[in-house]
Amino acid sequence: MIEGSEIVSLECSASALDAMFFMKSRNIRRVVITCDGKPVGLFTVDEALRQILFSTETRLRDVKLKPLVYVKVNEPREIATAMVKNNVDAVLYKDRIVTEKDMVFSMSWGSEKVSFLARPAITVESFTSLSTAIEIMTTHSIRHLPVVEKEPRGMISARDIVYFYVDKLEVDVSVSQVMSPGLVAVDEESSLNRAVNLMKNKNIGSLYVNGKKIITLKDFIKYLANV
Repeated sequence: MIEGSEIVSLECSASALDAMFFMKSRNIRRVVITCDGKPVGLFTVDEALRQILFSTETRLRDVKLKPLVYVKVNEPREIATAMVKNNVDAVLYKDRIVTEKDMVFSMSWGSEKVSFLARPAITVESFTSLSTAIEIMTTHSIRHLPVVEKEPRGMISARDIVYFYVDKLEVDVSVSQVMSPGLVAVDEESSLNRAVNLMKNKNIGSLYVNGKKIITLKDFIKYLANV
């Protein structure tokens, strides 16, 4: 059974920026949005990135939210399938929310090689503007960009960007000022079990693979859904 965590919610009268402040204060990547106490959708770092580009003052009732997906059975494959089918990173089970991280980090993984799930990474350079990084993420529906020049420099995530924006309220900076320095990497021959343990120990959502690929929590969820 995947334990998940308590559902955290915010009223739709709040602004997108309010939601970002709220997420940073709770150290979370998503929040259930309610209107008059009724759950209506999920605001995640993905929606936050889009609002940073367009308008953070938009009220949540006017933001296109992710759907709320409910599962009746707390079973890994069913949860993973629901996530993939509905393109969400969390589902609701009874009075709990279960996220990709909850799923991946709570399970035992086998000896299959990372190369089986890794995919080509989209990278940026350290002088790339933060606004460009946001556009790349929203265009390709990704949350992690390795920062690479001649050598790997770091990783910038959607969470990094949202939390930075909450503090500074600007995007006219380079990714080098926002990224997490130092890329956590694995070899393609590493096992899925080793990769997940490394992600869990570092509390991160992605790994750089062989200097050219990436593996994320979402890749593990897709794998679970298709087993």
